Amino acid sequence: MRSVESNIYNKENIKVREGKKRKDPEKVTGIIFVIPLMIFITVFTFFPAIYSFVISLFHYDPFFHSIYFVGISNYVNVVKDPAFLIALINVLIYTAVVVTIQTFLAFGYALLFNTASRISRIARAIVFIPAVVSPVSMSIIFIWVFSNTGLVNYILSFFGIPPHNWLFSTRYAFPAIMAMNIFTTAPYFMIVYSAGLQSIPQEVMDAAKIDGLKSGLRRFRYIYFPLMRFSTILVVILGLTGAMQLFDQIYVITDGGPARATYVPLMYIYNRTFVYIGDIGLAAAASFVLFVIILVLTITQRKVITERRW
Repeated sequence: MRSVESNIYNKENIKVREGKKRKDPEKVTGIIFVIPLMIFITVFTFFPAIYSFVISLFHYDPFFHSIYFVGISNYVNVVKDPAFLIALINVLIYTAVVVTIQTFLAFGYALLFNTASRISRIARAIVFIPAVVSPVSMSIIFIWVFSNTGLVNYILSFFGIPPHNWLFSTRYAFPAIMAMNIFTTAPYFMIVYSAGLQSIPQEVMDAAKIDGLKSGLRRFRYIYFPLMRFSTILVVILGLTGAMQLFDQIYVITDGGPARATYVPLMYIYNRTFVYIGDIGLAAAASFVLFVIILVLTITQRKVITERRW
C-alpha cells in the first residue's frame, strides 16, 4: 500500500516538475522581449533624467570647459528669474484654457459622431485630420490663417471688421495659438471618448430610457459623465502634460514674442541651453522645476476627478 502511494506521489511530483519546465520557455521568451525595451528606456529615459539632475547641481558650460558644483543655486535662480515666472504664468493660463475647452469639445465630438452611419464615420475622419498633421506643418498653416491676408481676417471682413495681424499682438497672439491647439488636439481626444462611449452597454441606455432619462442633458449627467470618468482622467492627464510642455508651435510661430506674450517654460529652457551659452545647468534645473509642477498638477487633478466609475 505504501509503495503504491509513494509511486503516485512520485508521479505527481514528476508532473509538477514537467509543468514547471514547460513554463520556463515562456518566461525566457518574455524576458527576451522585455530586455530590449528596458535597455531603450534606461538609455533614453532614466539615464538622461539622472544625468540632467546631476547637471542641475553644477555650473555647466561645456563650451568653455567651466564646470563646478553650485548646489541648489540654479534652482533658486530659476525660481527668482522674472523670465521663468512670466513663462510659468503664461503656460498655466494656457493649460487651464486649452485643457478645459478641448476636453469638452472632444466629448462633444464623440457624442455627435456616436452613430454607426456612414456619414458619421466620414465626418469623424474629416474632423480627425488635424490631429495627424505634424505640429510644425499645422503651425505654418496657421501663420497664414492669422495673417493680415489670412482666413480669419477674410471671414471678419464680411462683418466690416478691419484686418489685424493677430500673431503680432500682445493681446491676441496667445489666444490665437490656444485656438490652433484646441483645433488640432480635440479630435485626438475625441477617439478616447468615442471608445468609452462605445463600451457603454446598450442595456444601460435602454434602462435609462425606461427610467425617464430621455433628454440629452439628463443622460449626460446621470449616464455619460459617471461612466466616462476614467476616460476624462486620461484625457485631462494627457492634455495637461502636453499643454505644460508647449514648445514647437511657439518656436515656429512667435518664438516667445511679442514682448514675451507667448513665452513658455520650454522656450526658457531652450534659450538657456542653446541661445545663452553657458547656462545648461540652469536649464536642467528649470526642467526639474517644470517636472515637479506637472507632477503636482497631475496628482491634484487625479484626486479632483476620481477614477471611480459609477
